[in-house]
Amino acid sequence: MHRHGRYMRGLLVEIEAGQAVSQRHLARRLGIALGLTNLLLRRIVAKGWVKAVQVRPNRVCYLLTPAGIAAKARLTREYLEGTVKFYTEVRERVRERFAELSAELESRATTKRIVFCGAGEIAEIGYVSLQETDLQLVAVVDPGRTKPFFGVPVHPPERLCPDALAGSGFDRLVVMSFDTAGVGEMLAERGVADTSVFWL
Repeated sequence: MHRHGRYMRGLLVEIEAGQAVSQRHLARRLGIALGLTNLLLRRIVAKGWVKAVQVRPNRVCYLLTPAGIAAKARLTREYLEGTVKFYTEVRERVRERFAELSAELESRATTKRIVFCGAGEIAEIGYVSLQETDLQLVAVVDPGRTKPFFGVPVHPPERLCPDALAGSGFDRLVVMSFDTAGVGEMLAERGVADTSVFWL
């Protein structure tokens, strides 16, 4: 689904929620510019998905039409299909990279202990993919999370040493984050050598 399709779906969801919303509120909720919000609202009104009702001289109320309900259902289905496709592609890529890591560690380690750097969505996909490997996730380092990650302890970056996390050794630190610059900086500050890091 293209970006405007996602935004139009978001507008339809917000309007269907039935709360009196302004264009400014919609723009903030969707994280887009006010001008783009105005353009997309005009577009969905022209398509007949939404009816604009003037309630005051300077106030418009948006109502979802039956055609809008059908369009929202179609856009939601397309969004979910795209999300599943993305998930499948990412999971396959992560699985391939884990196979490479396992082969790389074959001669060095018997347990193949790894630490995830990051506990977000990519790490969750990584955790699922990890179940099909001989790699052992022993800990996670993440600056914003304190609760366990699928039962695995999570530690702040301050507890990371060049070859251990919270006193426990690991064979590789696997970066599970899109913020490569920020992670690289943090690893350099903690003295973690490039040879100990595996980038997805």
